[in-house]
Amino acid sequence: MKKFLALLLASIMMMSTAACGSSSGNETATAEKTESTETTESSEEGTEATEEYTGPTGEITFSAWGSDAEIECDQKAVDAFMASHPGTKVNLEIFNEDYATTVETRFLGGQAPDVIYGHPATLLPWIEEGMLQPITDVYENHEELWDEEVYETSLYESYKVGDDYYATPVGADSFVLFYNKTKLDEAGLEYPDADTTWEELAEMAKATTVRDENGIPQSLGMASSFYNRSSLPIVFAHGGKFLDDMNNPTKVVFDSPETVEALTWLQNAANDGGYMPNGEDSTYLTGGFSAGQYTFYISGVYDIVYLSEIEDFEWDIAPLPGTMKNEGDTAVLYAGYAVSSQSENPELAKEFAYFMTTYEAQQIMAETGLITPLRKDVAYSDEVLKFDGAPEHHSIRVDNLPYGQNVDGQTLAWEEMMTVYNNYTTELKANNITPQECATAIQTECQAILDEYLA
Repeated sequence: MKKFLALLLASIMMMSTAACGSSSGNETATAEKTESTETTESSEEGTEATEEYTGPTGEITFSAWGSDAEIECDQKAVDAFMASHPGTKVNLEIFNEDYATTVETRFLGGQAPDVIYGHPATLLPWIEEGMLQPITDVYENHEELWDEEVYETSLYESYKVGDDYYATPVGADSFVLFYNKTKLDEAGLEYPDADTTWEELAEMAKATTVRDENGIPQSLGMASSFYNRSSLPIVFAHGGKFLDDMNNPTKVVFDSPETVEALTWLQNAANDGGYMPNGEDSTYLTGGFSAGQYTFYISGVYDIVYLSEIEDFEWDIAPLPGTMKNEGDTAVLYAGYAVSSQSENPELAKEFAYFMTTYEAQQIMAETGLITPLRKDVAYSDEVLKFDGAPEHHSIRVDNLPYGQNVDGQTLAWEEMMTVYNNYTTELKANNITPQECATAIQTECQAILDEYLA
């Protein structure tokens, strides 16, 4: 913790200097706020609340980042909130360039947004420094949030620090296996499903790998999966872990037989198996899964909306082998809404954070197709699962959430540990170290890093 405080102080000084030296960032934010205000003012005209609203009123700001489609949905949600909450005004601010630094700079200037969107790992430093306020009362005052038939309540723990909750989740994205049905059909192979093993997946990947007489790949069975966001899902699926508790860690538990088994599978895939890119292979295949160059691809379900426009081949998704059997075997990425400790209208800010969990807001946010909604009735709706170009087994993205484990550890040491992790998995990919050596080195160095932050 002492190390983090020192780093934070240094970063604050740097950000203060940047803020004094240039006003371009604030001008952009002001322009965005003005545009957003004009939009929200006009959106209120001619709207009437369906029920009498007697809650907090006034004005707040809401910050987020995202694609054009995400920003459009954010604005729709803001408009819907104001329409159903007379006497309120929400100004949407979009910070697409260096989101965390921009928000922190606003904190330093005493102008922090009231409601702040982010992943748990994004929010954690601000929670630790008192920049965000607990919103446990939102969970306590809305008992329906704990109805497991309506909400995926397993998502909540990622927003809990100590005894308090600090954000409401919009939803989550699990990691799955994307596969090219056309390539498997041409090879006369069956499609993977919940019963497929890692050994069977390896055989299918080998059978669909094509290299020319010089060994140059024309297509490969599996896209590279060594980076932490791609390989940790494989570790989890084998029964391995990185931390004893990804949301409240006290020690690193990476070095285990299950982890070594997962790392062995990865190393074989890129070397002896020859069906995952290694060395110069990636330089010959630059189009990725969407270009039909790989049979299999491990990624988050947020990629589904981008792949929905593929016309050259048929594709689908399946659970990663070994997943959907035990809690924690599925890697998940979360996102939600926190409330600034600087908010001058915290009750309205909390009302907005709660609104984003309601059916109306969840429907709006689901329109992007980038996130699996928190509410199950929305997540399982045809609008979410059966849009044009969606895969046949799209419901897997909802079915596997109860088995989820945070793919990012909730510790300020996480980024530093992942640098160590990716350095050693790169060596593993190059066949320079054994899976056991990789697991032991990551365990040893990351435990030392975590100990330093916990001290």
